[in-house]
Amino acid sequence: MRYLILFFLFNVFNVSAFSQSNTETQKTKDSIIVEKKSPKDALNHGTEYDSVYSSVDIKAEFPGGLNGWIKYLERNIGRDIPYKNGAPSGKYTVILSFEVAKDGTISKIQAETDPGYGSKEEALRLLSNSPKWKPAIQNGRNVIYRHKQSITFLVN
Repeated sequence: MRYLILFFLFNVFNVSAFSQSNTETQKTKDSIIVEKKSPKDALNHGTEYDSVYSSVDIKAEFPGGLNGWIKYLERNIGRDIPYKNGAPSGKYTVILSFEVAKDGTISKIQAETDPGYGSKEEALRLLSNSPKWKPAIQNGRNVIYRHKQSITFLVN
């Protein structure tokens, strides 16, 4: 008899460095003006905090942290999805990439891996139905954060 056990990893991967630009470009009819701004100007105008971050002071997290994430998965995951779809014994890891907005809303969810047997669809469903997360914080302010999360299904 086969059993399905869910394993999950609460790993955060750096997607890529989203650098903050401190130049402003304006186009007019006859010329292009490039103005170098000081970091202080960027902070005052809020443009820095509208960018997507992959490295922050405090990372975004599921409400209740790791224990909250575990409870959410236990209550909501379709444990037998890979098994019902004919998955042989093994591990099936789905890596999800998504943004956590300043208010904790999840958006731009993408599966970076698809091991098959319905595991990708189940992982996407779980994340898209999750409650708002605690937003990331940079310099004391909530920021948009690019996060990666893996969910591993184990079929025995």
